[in-house]
Amino acid sequence: MAGAVPDVANVGYLRLPADQHGLQVRPLFSEPRVAVLPAGHHLAGQASVSIADLAGEHLLQHPDLVPEWRDVATELRGRRRPRPAPLMHTVEEKLEHAAAGRGISVLPESTAAYYRRPDVAYARIADIAPTAVGLAWVSARRSPLIAEFAALATADAQTTADTQARKAAPASAVTAVTA
Repeated sequence: MAGAVPDVANVGYLRLPADQHGLQVRPLFSEPRVAVLPAGHHLAGQASVSIADLAGEHLLQHPDLVPEWRDVATELRGRRRPRPAPLMHTVEEKLEHAAAGRGISVLPESTAAYYRRPDVAYARIADIAPTAVGLAWVSARRSPLIAEFAALATADAQTTADTQARKAAPASAVTAVTA
């Protein structure tokens, strides 16, 4: 939103962390991150992996976008410079590169749920922080419509979180609460 053309959008969803200069940002939710792997990869089929499991893989993103990987990556420890990440503009391009075995990507879990393909596999990364999403608008804009939208988005995010928590709770915990 910062640097965007004025009057094009009143609000937008923003993946955090991000430059928030000139913006009002309301955090909405967080979600786990997943590794995108070729379907035939030795870690494909695992429900979750650790960042150490991915240390020997080539990351198809700039290392600073996944600092947890950067800190353990074996390819960054040698004298040889790792091959640069290919220039990619879309999720589909990331999936194509992963499917072709050129490396792995790290994406939000919701993106993996939306982009299902038979030639890639997803594994939740158990030991890295989730990614956060917020609602953003230009700080100087004061509008009842923006305030109402922000309130509705916050309420929806809370309802979704509550629903997911109930689904994830063991049956005995749900019974104990409702009894």
